[in-house]
Amino acid sequence: MSGVQLSELVADPGLGLTLLTGPADREVRGVYITDLLDPRRYLRGGELVLTGLMWRTGPADSAEFVAALADAGVAAIAAGTAWLGSTPPDLVEACRRHGMSLVEVPVALSFGTLSERVMAAHRAAGREWVSALAAGADLDEVLELAAAELGTGCWVVSGAGAVLAGPPGAPAHEEFVHGLHESSATSGSVRTSRGDHRFHAVGDGTDPRVAQWFVVVRESAVPPAALAELATVVALVRSRVDQARSIAGRSVESALRRLLDGTSSAVEVAARLDTVGLPAGEPLRVVQLSVVRPERGATAGSALAATVLRELAATTGLPSVAAPLGEAAAAVFADDEGQLSALPDRFREFAALAGGEVRLCAGISDIGTADGLRSAVEEAGHARRLAEHDPRSSVVTADALASHEVLLASVPEELRRSYRDKLLGPLIGYDEAHATDLLRTLRVFLECSGSWSRCAARLHLHVNTLRYRIGRIEQITGRKLGNLSARVDFHLALQLIDDRPS
Repeated sequence: MSGVQLSELVADPGLGLTLLTGPADREVRGVYITDLLDPRRYLRGGELVLTGLMWRTGPADSAEFVAALADAGVAAIAAGTAWLGSTPPDLVEACRRHGMSLVEVPVALSFGTLSERVMAAHRAAGREWVSALAAGADLDEVLELAAAELGTGCWVVSGAGAVLAGPPGAPAHEEFVHGLHESSATSGSVRTSRGDHRFHAVGDGTDPRVAQWFVVVRESAVPPAALAELATVVALVRSRVDQARSIAGRSVESALRRLLDGTSSAVEVAARLDTVGLPAGEPLRVVQLSVVRPERGATAGSALAATVLRELAATTGLPSVAAPLGEAAAAVFADDEGQLSALPDRFREFAALAGGEVRLCAGISDIGTADGLRSAVEEAGHARRLAEHDPRSSVVTADALASHEVLLASVPEELRRSYRDKLLGPLIGYDEAHATDLLRTLRVFLECSGSWSRCAARLHLHVNTLRYRIGRIEQITGRKLGNLSARVDFHLALQLIDDRPS
């Protein structure tokens, strides 16, 4: 990266630097602040190393410090005097022996101000990146230009795990992506088996992390301001991508709505899908997605769901188009059956990545054709609602729609709560008041299909003790567990017990 001459910094009266030894014609291509005795692993060469000298306990330390920096190829050392009062002669001598340039920083000048002055020279590079983009350069070309300027590899990585642009040798996929999700910071560092990497979020960072892009560089002396500058340039690319996705989505959203309300045929919608890049005649599969923010306990709305789903769909690498639909979002995928079969596992990976930040609830239809698109959209919607009401699974496929659970998911929440509380409320209250375990006894009894011996063995009880407990359950609830209807009622109510407020 083009930098600033050390002589320019020394000549700047606003800085007040004093050149103590070494040439002044060194080019400074970055700044690194340290008080480590040997910071070589964090350096790439060409930096102005700012140090408060807190590492120094004697002349031998000066020799070791300067030798390490000379080996790393730094441009110069800037020594602060606040700690020792002046630059020690042994540091000057060590720099002289290694041909290292050394400047003294006055107490009145902060390292932050000096760093900002160096970075002012780099901002022109950011404008070059923007100019290249405006001239038609793609993201890989912009990153190649940035890598040459910054002196290190540059990539754009999505929070969903895709390497969107950059040269071979991108950061180790699983390690790096999981490291990204362990942090909520806009910028930071992730350690992987391939070394340390620094990242900076692209955009304002308001979307869930799984839907964000990140600029990534190998851990080096790239100043944070330069990395932020590159992220700003990449944000321009992201805005173009989002706009194109949104335009395609609006067309498909309108078509899907007409399909669902019966005013458009599947053939007409398939033709519309073909115009936005989904290959005609290929097998189709539909995914519906909602985003639940845990702190609010409710879905976040179709606009956010569409943003997230578009990013996840792009990460799969399959031809797709996504759009808001009702309170959620829907994506139509077109490819061969083998590729479409992998979608549930991919979305489970995405849901796991999202972790505690948001809960992704996905419903996935069977694989079909354009003729059955309406059924596929409805299947995915039913499966998505089932995922929303089942905390054990964030991804539900159409296979689950043959279960009683889909009936529970289609019942209004107020009615589910009333049903659960009427059947199990007295039992829960009794357990709380008497420190008993009748609710668990009921659950295990039903899981054992009413087998006294198997249930007693699982609970480590004598059969007579189990009979006593079942008798108490029947007295408290007014239901006889020998009755099949009562068992079914209790089984359904137990499916809803996790929805009960804590």
